[in-house]
Amino acid sequence: MKNKIKKGKNIIKKGATKYGKQIVRYKHYIKMFLMTVVIITMGVVIFHEELGRTVAIIHDYFMPPKEVNLELKNKIEKITDGYPIKNMSSEIAKQDEEVAAFLIAIAKKESNWGKRTPKFKGKECYNYWGFRRKRFLMGSGGHTCFNSPEDAVKTVANRIENLVAKGVDTPQEMVLWKCGNCTGPARIGAQKWITDVQLYYNKMMK
Repeated sequence: MKNKIKKGKNIIKKGATKYGKQIVRYKHYIKMFLMTVVIITMGVVIFHEELGRTVAIIHDYFMPPKEVNLELKNKIEKITDGYPIKNMSSEIAKQDEEVAAFLIAIAKKESNWGKRTPKFKGKECYNYWGFRRKRFLMGSGGHTCFNSPEDAVKTVANRIENLVAKGVDTPQEMVLWKCGNCTGPARIGAQKWITDVQLYYNKMMK
C-alpha cells in the first residue's frame, strides 16, 4: 500500500514538473512572439517615416524650390516678433498665402507661437501646431516630434494644403484640427478655438 502511495506521489511530482516546464516554455514562446510584434511594429513605423522622407527628398529634387515671398516674410516677422516661430518665417513665407495664414493662426492658438511646445527627452520638437501624426520620435502629449524647423513647416503646411484643397478653408471648418468631427465633449472649447484662430487668420489675410 505504501509503495502504491509513494508511486502515486512520484507520478504526481513528475506530472507537476512536466506541467511546470510546459508553462515556462509557453511563457518563453509568448515573450518571443511579443518581442517579434514590437520589432515588426517599430520596423513598419521607421519604414513609413523613412519612406516619407525619401518621397520628400525626391519631390524637392525634381520640383523647383519654392521662393520666399519677401512681403509675406516681413509681415510674419512683424506679427510674430519676440516669439520662437519668427525663426521659421522664411520657410512659412514659401507657402501659399492662405496656408501661411493658417500656419500662423493655428500656431498662435496651439503653442503661443512656440512658447509652449512638446519635447522629446528635453529636446525641442518644433511642433507649434499641436500636430499629431505617428512617427518614430513622438513628443510629450502624443505630439509629433519633427527633425528640424524646416521639416515641421513642410509637414504641417502639406497637411493644411490638402485640407484647403478639400474645401476646409475657413477657421470654422478648420476646427477639425482641434477636435475632428467635434461632437459630444469634444465640442468644448471649439468656438473659442475658432474665434482665436480667426483673429490671426484675418490679420494675415489683410
